[in-house]
Amino acid sequence: MSEETCTDAELRLVVAARVACTEAEGPGRRFAVWVQGCSLRCPGCCNPEFFAREGGEPVAVAALVDELRVARDVHGLAGLTVLGGEPSEQPAAVAALCLAARELGLGTIVFTGRTHAELQALPEMRPLLAAVDTLVDGRFDARRREPVDGRRWIGSTNQQIVHLTPRHADPALWRGRNHVELQIDAAGRLTAHGAPDLLRQLLKNMS
Repeated sequence: MSEETCTDAELRLVVAARVACTEAEGPGRRFAVWVQGCSLRCPGCCNPEFFAREGGEPVAVAALVDELRVARDVHGLAGLTVLGGEPSEQPAAVAALCLAARELGLGTIVFTGRTHAELQALPEMRPLLAAVDTLVDGRFDARRREPVDGRRWIGSTNQQIVHLTPRHADPALWRGRNHVELQIDAAGRLTAHGAPDLLRQLLKNMS
């Protein structure tokens, strides 16, 4: 879980993917960033292509903040969601991005396979925890999938929603049916994200 030491101006996040506006990765319209690299490698994870540290794009946090600011103004965003991969394996960069999002008036949600208690035990995680409004924590357990009528955006029943601030604490925000999104960018590239089981079924029907 080490990162290269660098100044804030040089800080980079290894990004697997990002979407400027989505309603499939948390309450409201959100900027979503998937980080590259995860040593936990939970069996059945929906993003195994993000396990390896190699393959992502090192992006300056300052550049991501600029994208976030533009997306906030264009799309009327409610917040930032950081997923993976494993965000806690790039704690300094994720903390800096979340802090900048908060300064832009946005809520922050981080999905991590590590538990809140595990992160609290690591001094290097303190800036990250201080910058996050809500943590969704715990290893994904494919044997304990969250039921269809359960909590939105949560993979398995053992995972917890830990509200570190009241921003997303209203239980109603976490109720309702999951969905998937298909987006086509200016270059004609199609991206799909959202509830993994629904996404797999959609792609199967399209094949």
